Amino acid sequence: MSAAERGRADRYRFEEDRQRYIAGRATLRRILMERTGMETDQLVIEEAEWKKPHLAARPGAPCVYFNVSHSGDYAIIACSNSVEVGVDIEQIRSDCPVDDLARRYYATSEHEGLRRLPPPGRLLYFYRLWTIKEAVLKCAGLGLSVPPNVLQVELRADGIPSMRCLDAAHQSLAGFFVRELALADGYVSALAVEAEPAEIEILNAN
Repeated sequence: MSAAERGRADRYRFEEDRQRYIAGRATLRRILMERTGMETDQLVIEEAEWKKPHLAARPGAPCVYFNVSHSGDYAIIACSNSVEVGVDIEQIRSDCPVDDLARRYYATSEHEGLRRLPPPGRLLYFYRLWTIKEAVLKCAGLGLSVPPNVLQVELRADGIPSMRCLDAAHQSLAGFFVRELALADGYVSALAVEAEPAEIEILNAN
């Protein structure tokens, strides 16, 4: 790892979280090595505050876009050689104050839709919307600099999320390719790609 990555690892309060970060970073570097043909000491991952991490350009090396998300015992990594990607994974927590969070961060129609559901279904609905929003905003490199409630998500019966952007300055977000991913019990995850359609390959790194 780089000095910056080691410094970030050292800032984790609990050793278990620190080891998870190190393992995830090692996996990311291995994937980037395979896709670029570079050695690990040649890989420079640039991370600026409020900006999406990216691989520093190197003459002769292919461009690789990537995104990483951690939650609980899992990390998920998305990579592409052609377009920006965003990914999010969340561990479902039964103590999550879904109504309060939805009131603050969701579009009015989303919050109302959540409240119409019977209590057992609200938790999963909340997390599904959240991971989709996070994946799209991370793909665009916006993170939470854009309020999640400007992106209105509809969970359609065919399993393909439909999106509408309520902010005229970010209308392009509605055109991103988005898919929910079923990766582990007790977790919800989603992938966003700045292109449509996109082929998705899921790899399990042990």
